[in-house]
Amino acid sequence: MRDFLEKLGNLLEIENYKKLQTEELKKAILQSMHKKDKVSYKLLDIFEDMSSNCEINIRIISLINLLINRIYQEKDRNIKSFISFALEEIARLLPIENISLMEKDSKRNYLILKFASGKIKIKDFRIKKFPIEDSVSGQAFKSGKYIYIPDTEVDPRFNKKLSNLPIKSLLSVPLKEGDKVIGVMNFSHAIKNAFNEMIIHMLVSFTNLFSSILTLFKLYRENLHFNSRLKKEVNKKTIEIQRMNIKLYKTSITDPLTGLYNRRFFSQRLEEEFNRFLRYGSNFCLVILDLDKLKYINDTYGHLEGDRILKIFAKILAKRTRKEDVVARIGGDEFACILVGSNIEGAKIFTERIKEDLNKNYKKEKLTFCAGVGCLNKGEYFKFYKSYKEFFKEVDKTLLKAKKIKDSVKIIEIDK
Repeated sequence: MRDFLEKLGNLLEIENYKKLQTEELKKAILQSMHKKDKVSYKLLDIFEDMSSNCEINIRIISLINLLINRIYQEKDRNIKSFISFALEEIARLLPIENISLMEKDSKRNYLILKFASGKIKIKDFRIKKFPIEDSVSGQAFKSGKYIYIPDTEVDPRFNKKLSNLPIKSLLSVPLKEGDKVIGVMNFSHAIKNAFNEMIIHMLVSFTNLFSSILTLFKLYRENLHFNSRLKKEVNKKTIEIQRMNIKLYKTSITDPLTGLYNRRFFSQRLEEEFNRFLRYGSNFCLVILDLDKLKYINDTYGHLEGDRILKIFAKILAKRTRKEDVVARIGGDEFACILVGSNIEGAKIFTERIKEDLNKNYKKEKLTFCAGVGCLNKGEYFKFYKSYKEFFKEVDKTLLKAKKIKDSVKIIEIDK
């Protein structure tokens, strides 16, 4: 308690706080706390401003809001009750079957199982002490880095002697308080390869957020009447959470190989542009492109070379579009571009420049592509579509016609 009071005394810039007796220091702190507590408002405002198209990301943000609200509604008298509730909600909302939390034994080189939720409860564990040197969780604790085992049956790092539970996939993430590792959170599933790259990233990011929330709980409970002057610390945590949520959002709308937008975000933007056209008559063109020889490249030179071509093609598309345009990878070798404010002639020029750039940037083989083009405007070339999906299907049909010929660009025929 004395250490905590001295930290507050330092934060509040109380003169000679180390020399004061404990009761004197308490009085000095209380006298300094005259402003209304603003901690909750600052943190809650962050999450109200965040939005995401990824369902898991939305669940994470909702869960964080729920936990922060729970702290300030004072529903839990101690941290044990709070963590138990939090883990139950995590197991219910996130794509995992089980979750557990371990803490370092204060005297021995063991991790102690403290909480478990999901299909496997704490009573199901045969042992509750895990040696740091001989367990996956222990190695994550020791290294300070997450460890993912997609198949516990074949991975030698998983010590079968320590567990007879139905766990096939295991993700162990160190729980940190600042730079210090204080425990480990384990996410597991009964099927192999349960977590893909995006899920792992989100669970690791969530664990970091959860560490901040636990810190917030401790601060709030220990000095319920003192937190108004903790603004600097809260701002720091606020910025960390904000950055992590931005990263989560970017991950949810980005194709991991090319760095372009993914199909989910592309569909959303196409619907927005279609609605803008209906309301304001704003012209735009949709170009769907398909690389002709990607299967041949993969079979001849390997998939790494095929991936390199996809990255080259993505870079060319990004370079030839403007800031207001949208470029996305919507399938294996299919890309789509929304050219805002463009017309048929502009779309033709765009595809011609892409062809020129592709030949300049790849010399090993002659690369070609097919493209389907459709433009919307309310001039003499106006054609009515019921929805953005119908418009996309028409352009996709035009692409299929082009693919029969190879190395060609087809434009939707419009009756004048």
